[in-house]
Amino acid sequence: MSYCIYLRKSRADRDNPMCTEAEVLSRHEQTLKDLAFNRGYKIDKIFREVVSGETLAARPQMQQLLSEVEGGMWEGVLVMEVERLARGNSIDQGIVAQAFKYSNTLIITPNKTYNPANEYDEEFFEFGLFMSRREYKTINRRLNAGRLASVKEGNYIGSIPPYGYKKIRLEGKKGYTLEPVPEEAEVVKLMFKLYTQDNRIGMARIRNTLNQMGIKPRNGDSWTIASIRDMLENDVYIGKVHWNKHKVIKSTANGSIQAKRPRQKEYDVFDGKHPPLIDEVTFNKAQYYKSLNPANPAQGTMRNPLAGILICSKCGKKMIRRPHSKCEDYVICPTVGCPNVGAPLEIVENRVIEGIKIWLNDYIVKTKNLKPELKIAENKPIIEQIDKNITKLNNQLTNTYDLLEQGIYNKELFLQRQKTLIDEINKLQTERERLTSEDDANRQKEELKQKLIPQIQKLVDVYYTFDEPSKKNKLLKSVFNKIYYTKDTRNSRISTVKDNFTLEFDAKLR
Repeated sequence: MSYCIYLRKSRADRDNPMCTEAEVLSRHEQTLKDLAFNRGYKIDKIFREVVSGETLAARPQMQQLLSEVEGGMWEGVLVMEVERLARGNSIDQGIVAQAFKYSNTLIITPNKTYNPANEYDEEFFEFGLFMSRREYKTINRRLNAGRLASVKEGNYIGSIPPYGYKKIRLEGKKGYTLEPVPEEAEVVKLMFKLYTQDNRIGMARIRNTLNQMGIKPRNGDSWTIASIRDMLENDVYIGKVHWNKHKVIKSTANGSIQAKRPRQKEYDVFDGKHPPLIDEVTFNKAQYYKSLNPANPAQGTMRNPLAGILICSKCGKKMIRRPHSKCEDYVICPTVGCPNVGAPLEIVENRVIEGIKIWLNDYIVKTKNLKPELKIAENKPIIEQIDKNITKLNNQLTNTYDLLEQGIYNKELFLQRQKTLIDEINKLQTERERLTSEDDANRQKEELKQKLIPQIQKLVDVYYTFDEPSKKNKLLKSVFNKIYYTKDTRNSRISTVKDNFTLEFDAKLR
């Protein structure tokens, strides 16, 4: 039977500045290869987890390993510690434990081999996972306590410094603080001055002024109103530091855990060690002026049924709704200087539904005569040949053990030959997985088509029965990824033609 190796860095490895990730994984790989050689295990595959993730959903190599374990592909899995397999929540640990238990797959570490068929080994393994989770939580509590203490001392613990500053290490002490970047600091001061002076201007004109002056933000080619708004309300510029301003909020969606970092209304603020760029009087004046024009007075209420799905074909940005008190609302591109011309929201929405009807009819005509099963099976002969080649290489690999036992191969020659064969097997397995994934994707597309075509028809039938824009938006997003909008002709007060734009639909069943 075959064995595989699973490599993954632990938190202790990541926090060790003396070793890079590649060095740690290389050292662990050699340790486990030596263990396999001494015990006569044939290693056919190595899984290298290079991403850091608490849950199984964030670890693609572990997902692949579990899939193969459940399929009975491996006699055993070599790993440095059982904790490397699962340190997430109890659900993830249960998934890992069941996968090894019901497939009777051994877990082999340098210190102990766990046999899931053995009741005591099973208990010991589950206890090890439980203790690793407890240790993980303990480490997190200590890290958070240390970070909070550091913030209270005035240190900056953020990973990315705000515009106008750079992050520097404190001399002779632990922790970091901020140091002004002269060129950027002057832009921050100019921004606050323009917003608070007697003949003050708004955020849109500040954005235009900075762009016209050729001043670029740290990321991107042009300033946006959102970035300027964030800077005007960031009290780091008056020498403050925060704790839990963007607290991690976890939720479940479609069976997986998702983490978001929304800005909190209440968070802890402390005096920082870094020099302020703006005085408190100017900063408070900016907050007063900003309160007179709230960014979103109807926060939480969606007004645009096309939000997040209507895309500018010129620059790729999401089109936004521009309300108007005296006439109809428009959808426009938020990018300054973008040549794509806006149009009335109601007209665009109606054209979207009419366009969906036309698109649906065209799609049904184009696909009704296709035979997707032929495309689904097109990789089958290639996969069968790859399987034969893998079997042949595995036989050759088995022979190397016989030659080693007979004394024809010494250890060095055996390891060299073993590595060559394993590399060839891994290449073939990678290609097999690619072809299999391609066939699976084709099957899924066909299944999705059978499911979504009635759903699109339902969209057309019930769309206008909804009054809430949020329900309309959810319905559109259920069947389309994006709808690209293009309009090159400028609007005219004389002309009554307002629907001279084109739409391109990107459906989920493509």
